[in-house]
Amino acid sequence: DRLVDLDPQCHATIHTGVEAGESDATVYDVLTRGVALADAARAADERLVVIPSHLNLVGAELELVERPERETVLSRVLGPYQAGFDFCLVDCAPSLGLLAVNALVAVHEVIIPLQPHFLALQGLGRLLQTVSLVRESLNPRLRISGVVLCKFERGTRLAQEVVDDVKRFIAAARESDPWHGARVFE
Repeated sequence: DRLVDLDPQCHATIHTGVEAGESDATVYDVLTRGVALADAARAADERLVVIPSHLNLVGAELELVERPERETVLSRVLGPYQAGFDFCLVDCAPSLGLLAVNALVAVHEVIIPLQPHFLALQGLGRLLQTVSLVRESLNPRLRISGVVLCKFERGTRLAQEVVDDVKRFIAAARESDPWHGARVFE
């Protein structure tokens, strides 16, 4: 299985215990400099390979913006390696920039982590609009598998109201293709 860390904060890389030194290739080099994915891969254990992130990934969106087919860079890089793994998880920063769009083009399913808070619901709405746009123009097989609630405090009224809102929204949207089969995980 593979984990591609597309978050410049590098949390997925750090939490798997993978360290990328200054001279080591990272996902930044893969996306912007044409380094082979295999050259950036680091084994976290016998079953998980990590394509580590680095703080310099912050500049990748600026470097990719002028590139033709900039939304499909990650998909083209991952394509030749698909047969070699069962799963490929792509961790993204909580923003809807070019890196997130690359991830949405490259994957088949989206799992949305959501903190049960009013402002997070607004962000969820924007993400859903982006998923719809990506499905329409770049990745028709993209679907949403579910919403995973993070920092969930069952005892608060606000958290429960947000959970109820998300469940109602998914129930109403379940018939639409990207939401078919989606669930809320508390």
